[in-house]
Amino acid sequence: MSNYYGHNKYDGPECIVVAMDIGTTQSGVAFTYFYPGCHPQAQVVADWPGQARCNDGSKTPSIVSYRNGKFKACGGGATQDFEDNPKNVAYWFKLHLHPRTMLKTSESREFEIPPLPAGVTIERVYTDIMRYLMDNTRIFFETTTPNGAEIWERLRDTIVVVLATPNEWGIREQATLRKAAICASLVTEENAGQLVQFVTEAEASVHYALANPRGEWLKKNTVFAVIDCGGSTVDTTVYRCVSTDPLSLKEACPSECVQAGGIFVDRGVEMMLKRRLHRSVFADPEIIRGMVNSFENDIKPQFDGTMDEYSLKFGSVRDNEPSIGINKGKITVSAKELTDVFDAVTRQIITSCFGSLEKQKAKYVILVGGFAESPYVRRALWKALERLDIQVVRIADHLKKAAAEGAIIGRIKQFVVARAVKETYGGCVRQNYDKKLHRDRKHAAKLYA
Repeated sequence: MSNYYGHNKYDGPECIVVAMDIGTTQSGVAFTYFYPGCHPQAQVVADWPGQARCNDGSKTPSIVSYRNGKFKACGGGATQDFEDNPKNVAYWFKLHLHPRTMLKTSESREFEIPPLPAGVTIERVYTDIMRYLMDNTRIFFETTTPNGAEIWERLRDTIVVVLATPNEWGIREQATLRKAAICASLVTEENAGQLVQFVTEAEASVHYALANPRGEWLKKNTVFAVIDCGGSTVDTTVYRCVSTDPLSLKEACPSECVQAGGIFVDRGVEMMLKRRLHRSVFADPEIIRGMVNSFENDIKPQFDGTMDEYSLKFGSVRDNEPSIGINKGKITVSAKELTDVFDAVTRQIITSCFGSLEKQKAKYVILVGGFAESPYVRRALWKALERLDIQVVRIADHLKKAAAEGAIIGRIKQFVVARAVKETYGGCVRQNYDKKLHRDRKHAAKLYA
């Protein structure tokens, strides 16, 4: 998607809003500069140190390296550290913050979360990566905005920071992120309550997906869902279109979130290789990690299950063991072995997320997120949705971090006007049923004699 422009001129006070999507494997940042009398524009940070600008450059690895407990590098600058000594690198650290309510299945409970480097807390990791993301956002802003350095310096203490989080994250997780933002000097203790704001990844993604012309499918009262397939979570939110001009949406029911993203495929492949190579000279963790890296970089992005077998590169031409499928530094894995791994994750998505689609009689689904880029995952979800008579809507530029840019678009033009709460606080109140107000909760109505 080209940079989104607001249709109306801004008439509020001058300010900068920065949105961060710190994902399990990749992170992204977008921002906008609100200036009175001008059309606000969503811009994505597309230059990150220590890495080539691949695709659109909007993603940077969510890894942080340390040396003797002290910060060393982030993003692309920590890639070599991860290859040389992963024990000194915080990766997949988002899993440490997931609430227990997300661990609903046996697969989730068995998943071993990579430990953080010795002496490093989860709050410290978020502090370091937030500082890294903001520092590079400042550099990008100053080099792409006329008089950028002067504007940033003038507005630095009032910058609003919007953090995209999974649907299931709540007060505890937000408190950790807010404290990290304070420690990273993005905000102060005095203004953090005002300047640090949160948006669910699914709501940010729906703003991204619907920012540009939407075609004929979206009409008043249309019920549709956004399924955000990320690195460690899959978020599902169902919306009802209240109006199309202006576009106005409301959540039809509480959102769903399941721990079943792309890293679970990576771990499934790792476990499969460990079982096959058990007691062989190739069972070394370093060798297996090289095989998994080959899968992640070469096979996973294009895998569609149509070939009979696939080769994972890991060593030299002198590495041979025909009995376990190793020939000249490559190990051969069958399509069946890989589809079994993918299917275990897609089944969990279908089981956990599709119930709300059926209950709300959704007609369309928008697939976003890095895991949805997988041809095999996309096809599996399409087939499952087709059985429910639900059509999939494709969006352009799916390679971007949709949540970061979507969070900014939501600040420029808010589409979602009503949300469905997951829980309430206070005493129990039995309200009389009103079909106009409670249509979506008709199933919960009870008749008292």
